Amino acid sequence: MPSQQILIKKEKLASDLAERIKKYNSVMIIGIQGANDKMLSELRSRLRGLAEVKVAKNSTVVRALRSLKDERPEIEKLAALATGTNAIIISNTSPFILSTIIDEIKDSDWIKAGMPSPVDVVIPAGDLGLPPGGPASVLTDMGAKIKIVKGMIRLDEDFTLIHAKEKPSAAAASLLMALDIKPIPLSFQIKGAWDGIFIPGEQLHINIEQYEKDLLSAKLNALAVAVEAEIMNDETAPLIIQKAAVQAYALAGTGAFFSPKEMEVAIKRAATAATVLKSSTGL
Repeated sequence: MPSQQILIKKEKLASDLAERIKKYNSVMIIGIQGANDKMLSELRSRLRGLAEVKVAKNSTVVRALRSLKDERPEIEKLAALATGTNAIIISNTSPFILSTIIDEIKDSDWIKAGMPSPVDVVIPAGDLGLPPGGPASVLTDMGAKIKIVKGMIRLDEDFTLIHAKEKPSAAAASLLMALDIKPIPLSFQIKGAWDGIFIPGEQLHINIEQYEKDLLSAKLNALAVAVEAEIMNDETAPLIIQKAAVQAYALAGTGAFFSPKEMEVAIKRAATAATVLKSSTGL
């Protein structure tokens, strides 16, 4: 029966994908609906040698992931993310590292008439390189401050052509095409990953600059605690010895234990005390 053959084929595809997944330590699902072919090509190129990128039907992905739930706890949670159009990324590289690469892959697209804009679309002030009339007539109709300079339109100040959530007219969309402005941001949606445990997509985005600052701060704090607790290692030993020397030096100065080094400090301290006493007694 044809239906039986189709079912066998689907199960074979899912089984093959599951076997492929088992060769790697991590699995990630990303939404590719908001991406174009150029971005997919860049994704494959940048992840080459780090990961495999597979585009499969959601039903195949769900079957494959659920078949692995006994040997890989929590991996079936990824199955719930297999909606819309997705790619599955399998790798031995940390999904946090992969996410930083994926987040860098962006593009933009034209806006379409009648479709709500996700962003404010602003035309920057300056020479637009367009003559009056034609696509640029929408600027006059909308009350933009323009001048005609040498037969071309100059915009006196930034002008918001389309507000976020607003549906642009065909005239506004045509003007943006004439200006070569692609205002719709395109990016991949990192939905989630499994790396021994399930990791929601929102936890995979890392601000590298802030991460480096946090690491440095944590290192300095740990070093300070280790020095205070006198935990000896290659980094703390010089600091602990230096701290002990300073404390011993201060103790010798206040306790009148005069070695050649401490003598100068003790004399200065005594001279300062005598000056203060003289000033307070009026002698």
